[in-house]
Amino acid sequence: MSVQQIWRYPVKSLQGEILDSTEVNDVIPGDRGWGIIDNQTGHLLSAKRVPKLLEGQARIIGGHCVLTIDRNEFSSEEKQINQKLSDWLERPVTLSKPSAGETRNIEIEWDDGTEEILQDPDIFEFSTAPGWFFDSSSSLNLMGSATLDFLEKRVGTGSGDVRRFRPNLLVETEKPFEENDWVGKNLRIGTSEAYVKKRTDRCIVITREIGEFSASRSTL
Repeated sequence: MSVQQIWRYPVKSLQGEILDSTEVNDVIPGDRGWGIIDNQTGHLLSAKRVPKLLEGQARIIGGHCVLTIDRNEFSSEEKQINQKLSDWLERPVTLSKPSAGETRNIEIEWDDGTEEILQDPDIFEFSTAPGWFFDSSSSLNLMGSATLDFLEKRVGTGSGDVRRFRPNLLVETEKPFEENDWVGKNLRIGTSEAYVKKRTDRCIVITREIGEFSASRSTL
């Protein structure tokens, strides 16, 4: 299986970085290794509720997380990093790295399945997987290149932009949605083997404004 792109997202819900290669154990090292915590609620912020997070970008340099916010770079080691993030998000927040076994609650919008932007959505909560800031127990997200090509041709408006779907591995495929047939199978990717547990859950994040593309429900 040919891998076209490898992505890592050091901070939950911020844009990530493309890697030339990586080791893989349970996760890609450093992926969702940090998250931004709302100081008032103790909840982990997510682009499901705070779309502005997608305007930021994070990468790992020398073992430290480097964030790019409004074209300015900040290190996770800076004393003022929490204040800078709080100013950006207009709420008191803390950049956090989870300890082993730690979980955090996330608030997300209920998806009604329509193509309308919800003005007053229902909200519910769920917990992250222990020890990292993933939304679920699945720690790798795979996507096929033919699926992105199909979406861009069918829907347009950047629906086929890989940044909308935030996969860890973009693999070369011939048919759209071919990856749906991988559920329950083991895949050999480089020197690693991965068991495909389930399809990716429906997620409102793919409708958010991303880069030069405006918010759109049509991708759903």
